[in-house]
Amino acid sequence: MSHFGKIAGFTRDDKGGVAIIMGLAVIPLVLASGLAADYAIVQAAKSRLDASADAAALAAIKTAQTTIAELSATNPNPRPQAIAAAMSQAEKSFYAQAGKRAADLLGKPAIDVQIKGQEVTANVAYNAAMPSNFGRIAGVKLMNYNGGAGAQLTMAKFLDFYLLLDVSGSMGLPSTPAGEAALAAKNPDDLAQYPTGCRFACHFAGSQGYNVSRANNIQLRIDAVGAAVAQLMEKAKDTATLTKQYRVGVYPFVTHANAFVDLTDNLRGDQYSVESAINYDPATRTTDFGRLLDAGKDWVFARDLNPNYKANPNIPADVTPMGAGGSHIHNIFQDINVKIPSVGDGSGASRPQPFVFFVSDGMQNSQSFVSATGTWPGVTPYPTPPGQTVSIRAMDPTLCNVLKARGITVSVLEIPYPTFTNPKPFAAAQEFKANDAVPNLSGAMRACASPNFYFMADTPEGIADAMKKMFEQAVQSARLTQ
Repeated sequence: MSHFGKIAGFTRDDKGGVAIIMGLAVIPLVLASGLAADYAIVQAAKSRLDASADAAALAAIKTAQTTIAELSATNPNPRPQAIAAAMSQAEKSFYAQAGKRAADLLGKPAIDVQIKGQEVTANVAYNAAMPSNFGRIAGVKLMNYNGGAGAQLTMAKFLDFYLLLDVSGSMGLPSTPAGEAALAAKNPDDLAQYPTGCRFACHFAGSQGYNVSRANNIQLRIDAVGAAVAQLMEKAKDTATLTKQYRVGVYPFVTHANAFVDLTDNLRGDQYSVESAINYDPATRTTDFGRLLDAGKDWVFARDLNPNYKANPNIPADVTPMGAGGSHIHNIFQDINVKIPSVGDGSGASRPQPFVFFVSDGMQNSQSFVSATGTWPGVTPYPTPPGQTVSIRAMDPTLCNVLKARGITVSVLEIPYPTFTNPKPFAAAQEFKANDAVPNLSGAMRACASPNFYFMADTPEGIADAMKKMFEQAVQSARLTQ
């Protein structure tokens, strides 16, 4: 074959054309693969810096909260310092998380921290770029990327709890029906009136019911309340997210409210704590708090029954003893009102938000006992003459308004007063008076409470559960009222 024939044959060979086309097609395929590899590298870098931004935003809100908690006790406006500390910590966190990818940044990350009320928000944004490996072929020298993250936190509030607890004679009823039966079977008090045995552990001089209850490990209602307070201290301690976030004071009352434990952040731990003062014994289900049951000693201050009492210098000291012989609810809200020096919004340790936990059966008993003379002023006959207020009646719920008017939340736990099935004329017909008042107690207690802060319980377990719910409701309410 001639040379011309070979050339003509070559031009008719399809295989040569395919080779040329395939050769030209490889170039964009290689370029596309390279760009895909560049894109994957950029996405990995972006993921790293996105994670850095997220960590920085979280660091910012946590630092802001911690700084406010630390400074609020002495600084009336710690927010500027908290914002500065938050931004500084956010930047440190960002670079620490970014590692070698920090070299991609086109300037520092933009960090914004805002504190409005109890809400802390932080936003972190960045711009970055990295050299392109294969993109240079197409004229793309740098591949830009950006991102950011945000975080929000509702700061916990500083809350003060003033426990206004009834320790009058009605709290000497055993906490369970079985306890009532056990006490009645052994109680020698007033057998002429109660031949089947008195159900109340009377604590007055000459009465033996209280000592019988202690000798037989019979838990009284006052002990059930004390045990609930002790359990509440554990919950409050475990729930707190800030140092000294919660303070508690225990204020029992008969004719006046007194400080048994003055307002303190020492909830449990050493001998001066609230839990230690209550001193609940799970083996006997009794408490040292139970010793406060009205003993007919009108000169006694509640603090005298707490050997480790420590006065809070910011709370006015008691100048009137706890009293004896009645439940003078008409006094106690004024008494506790004086002990609450200010009403804060809870945003700092120097501005705590106050709650009063009122635990009682709601029975107002205007009679009292004078130890020096053994007399009972304030007792009214039965039936009570027209125009005269009966000495034993349901409390007046408007008495609670002195607290609510100041913005103090009143949380109420009603422990129902028992109805006497066979009332006796004993002690100026007090059982008849009490039975007349019982139907009005729940309405009065409910009206005393702030909205959604009324509870009722009449068993040891129920009382403990109710106290925890009162606390949870207070904490939840504080979060919602920003």
